[in-house]
Amino acid sequence: MKNKSALLLQVKNLKTYFYLDEGVLKAVDDVSFKIQKKMVLGVVGESGCGKSVTAQSILRIVPDPGKIVEGEIFLHQDGKVTDLVKLDPYGKEIRAIRGKEITMIFQEPMTSLSPVHTIGDQIMEAILLHRNMNKNEAKELTLEMLYKVGIPNPYQRINEYPHQLSGGLRQRAMIAMALSCNPSLLIADEPTTALDVTVQAQILELMKELQAEFGMSIMFITHNLGVIAEVSDEVMVMYLGKAVEYASVDEIFHNPLHPYTVRLLRSIPKVGKKARTRLDAIKGTVPLPLDLPPGCSFYPRCPEAKKGLCNKEDPSLVEVKKGHWVSCFLYK
Repeated sequence: MKNKSALLLQVKNLKTYFYLDEGVLKAVDDVSFKIQKKMVLGVVGESGCGKSVTAQSILRIVPDPGKIVEGEIFLHQDGKVTDLVKLDPYGKEIRAIRGKEITMIFQEPMTSLSPVHTIGDQIMEAILLHRNMNKNEAKELTLEMLYKVGIPNPYQRINEYPHQLSGGLRQRAMIAMALSCNPSLLIADEPTTALDVTVQAQILELMKELQAEFGMSIMFITHNLGVIAEVSDEVMVMYLGKAVEYASVDEIFHNPLHPYTVRLLRSIPKVGKKARTRLDAIKGTVPLPLDLPPGCSFYPRCPEAKKGLCNKEDPSLVEVKKGHWVSCFLYK
């Protein structure tokens, strides 16, 4: 584990709801966590558990009709603490932070990059907006970043459009854009999901190298536990808009406590297992977080649920041992 003395980002009791005709959809419901400087926080969970909305809340880019209804997001920079929730999402303050101090790599670069502008123009725009450089200096930095992220022949690629690049090269271009302003925090929202295994391994290795070079923190969002084991220092497991377990990566993999985390780990295919053996899957699916019944959100799928308790009360996140938090009545 790295030195955890310097705090970079602290999220406290964050609630982000979407007000729909069908009711209130609680995408993020009372989530708290911390990200230390030069650390990697892995956020893992099934699709629809609120991982991406948590990231959007930090950057203040939650799409309509969603909004942050409660909570605080403190950014610690240069001895100054800023509550991002209190900033105007369209104001100058958050726009100076977004893209400069906090950047994001989106899940699918083809829909995140402009199809009518070259890769070079898009990276240069971010540099000119956030750094005190002229066009020639911005172009030189763009070429340098394209080279650093492993894009071959950057002098040619800088003038190409997103559709002319493969999926892996587009993702590398997104990483180059995100790191061009030397951010304090990089939010990577499933950056390797659409890539094949070989390219995925290259991207993960690249991100580890660049983190060591730039000294940034990373919030790595994924549903792949293998990726979490590879890159993370600490892990937050999310289920239905809540953090159900939070601990170091070693604790999560060697001493999981929440029944959901235990079953997530059991569902990973293992080398050496008998052929044609069924995976230990979690029964059921994540329900829509809309007008949920009282009690623990994992109750309908939990084999260790206690009727009369788990379906009546919602467990709070408690620290069962130093640095290991879990939300379950088994450890109350």
